[in-house]
Parts: sequence; C-alpha cells; structure tokens
Amino acid sequence: MAAQHGMHWISLGLMPGWDSTTGSEDDINRLGFFMSAGAQSPTDAGPEAVHKSDIATAEHLGARVARQAAVFRAGRAALAA
Repeated sequence: MAAQHGMHWISLGLMPGWDSTTGSEDDINRLGFFMSAGAQSPTDAGPEAVHKSDIATAEHLGARVARQAAVFRAGRAALAA
C-alpha cells in the first residue's frame, strides 16, 4: 500500500521485548510494536509517567528513520552529480 503512494515504511526492526519469562518491563519495545513506537502509561498521569523503555524505543525508531533519510539523501545527491 505504501508503495502505491510513493511512500516508504520504516519499521522498528526489533522483536518484541518483555515477551518471555526472562524479559522485563525495561526491555526496549516492551509493548511489541513493529511499525511504530508505542507507549503506555496510566490515564490519570502526566507525560512524566511515560516509561523509560518506551522513550528508548521511540529514540531507536527516530535513529532508524534518520539513517534511512541519510541514505535517500545520498542517493539523490548521487543522481544530481
């Protein structure tokens, strides 16, 4: 579907965390997302309640997107030369 619209999807590239008896809530991707970063916190808590592993998962995805953007940019620069 993304290709039909000229889009690229960049996955987390991570297996689910906290999905075994040896896992913990501190595992990156603790909620088991694949195509996006997700977070879970109590509904009556503020933004400071976001779990540190959810923030680390979002940072991981941001780094993957930045690396892929650099690849795309380098490709365009190579075509323009």
